[in-house]
Amino acid sequence: MDNNTIKKIAHDEIKADDVQMQLVIDLGKQKINQNHLLRYSLFNLFCSSLRFTRIRTWLTQFSLLLLTAFFITKMISKEPSVLIIQCVTIAIIFSAFFFINELFQSFTTGMWELEQTLKYDLRQHTMTKLLIFGVADLCLILCLALICQGVVSIPFWQIILYLLVPFNITCIVLFSLFTIWRNNLTSFIFWIGSGLIVMGTVILINAFNVYELGVAYWGIAFTLSTVFLGAIVMEMMKTKKWEAYY
Repeated sequence: MDNNTIKKIAHDEIKADDVQMQLVIDLGKQKINQNHLLRYSLFNLFCSSLRFTRIRTWLTQFSLLLLTAFFITKMISKEPSVLIIQCVTIAIIFSAFFFINELFQSFTTGMWELEQTLKYDLRQHTMTKLLIFGVADLCLILCLALICQGVVSIPFWQIILYLLVPFNITCIVLFSLFTIWRNNLTSFIFWIGSGLIVMGTVILINAFNVYELGVAYWGIAFTLSTVFLGAIVMEMMKTKKWEAYY
């Protein structure tokens, strides 16, 4: 802008339109609020939690499904029904291990302090991952139960109970471990606890012949374990500052 132009502008008075100015400000605020709501939607949180889940975890789950299905249909198709259910139960427990390890990764790797600074709260990410992994494990259990039904002479819903009860108990034990040792939880402690759970499951199955119990007892065990697991999850999510828990 040259001097002549500046002189011409200096002689002309520019009147401000307060009404239009306020209108522009209001439209700007409205646009900011819309963008804010879109950035913090449940769908956005879901996609964000998926991106924070390692691909290795999903590949492990898929491989576990394929290997277990192969063993059921090819390797152990002539084995007793109890042995087949035991093998599938162990596979389901290992599936829970890998998912829960992914769920607690922020604490086992000491990254929770950094993740607390993210757009979404760490509890929100954990709850969303818990929902995603729970649905994935349920789909895995349903798939394996359908495959087992074609091999063993056991009703489908009975197989579901045989798989869900140990799965619930495994999650209860690991979530309790997380609640007690949250600040000091490491991968070593997690996998040692997981190994003890597998050993305890195998011993209980073989020592007490649990599959000889009536379906009613399994139904009661499923109901109680589900209620107890839900209570543990809700209590976990109620804690406002996980890092302050001792």
